[in-house]
Amino acid sequence: MREEDLKKAIEEAWAKRLQVPVDRFVSKERFLIADEAKKGKGEISHLSFEKRTVILYDPKLETVVKSAIEEEDREKLALEKLLHESFSLWKKTSIKYLNPSNYVPYDPPMDFVVRRLNQGDRTAFYRFRNHCTREDLAEGFVELDHVVVFGAFYEEEIVAVSSIIEWDSIADIGIITMPDFRELGLGKAIGSRASEWAIVNKKLIQYRHDVLNYGSLKVSRALGFREYILEQEYTYIG
Repeated sequence: MREEDLKKAIEEAWAKRLQVPVDRFVSKERFLIADEAKKGKGEISHLSFEKRTVILYDPKLETVVKSAIEEEDREKLALEKLLHESFSLWKKTSIKYLNPSNYVPYDPPMDFVVRRLNQGDRTAFYRFRNHCTREDLAEGFVELDHVVVFGAFYEEEIVAVSSIIEWDSIADIGIITMPDFRELGLGKAIGSRASEWAIVNKKLIQYRHDVLNYGSLKVSRALGFREYILEQEYTYIG
């Protein structure tokens, strides 16, 4: 796929996700969108694309956000000042995509088997989850009822899982490896299988991770993913 075609597909997918007409999305540099999912939480998501910015905010913060934008139009850096002084940054997420032209398959190391999971693997899957931290489960977000799920087995035990959730045309990949089995290439092996499934099914392949998660960063680079969006999440502190 050509790079410009991938960028166009990303823009079209996000325009649909944000419920903004595509022609309007690609012609404006900044969007302010009240997000009902954030209502009452005092949160803002600041999405930085290559050529535009999207701000999703708690509807209760509309006056605060819009006054900052009006000031921004008169005086540069007003929004940046508002975020720095009145909000606390609690998370930065790198949102990456894989150009199918860059896909390289990875095999699991010796003594491990990677295959697609099904409901017959339910007991082994939940044993695996019990070995994962709450932070791992929140960051990787893998579930047995997702669209497709792959597991890496050591003997009869699942030690790494990759699953996909769909956002319309986007296949969002989650990966978790048990702590004792990291640095073995299992994340690359199961992420590779999930990416292959998405390519075959003509999906836009997405991978998100906390910018401080070095393990996820290494896996994403090895698989050929590239960052196209940076999401910064803030909480209002007044």
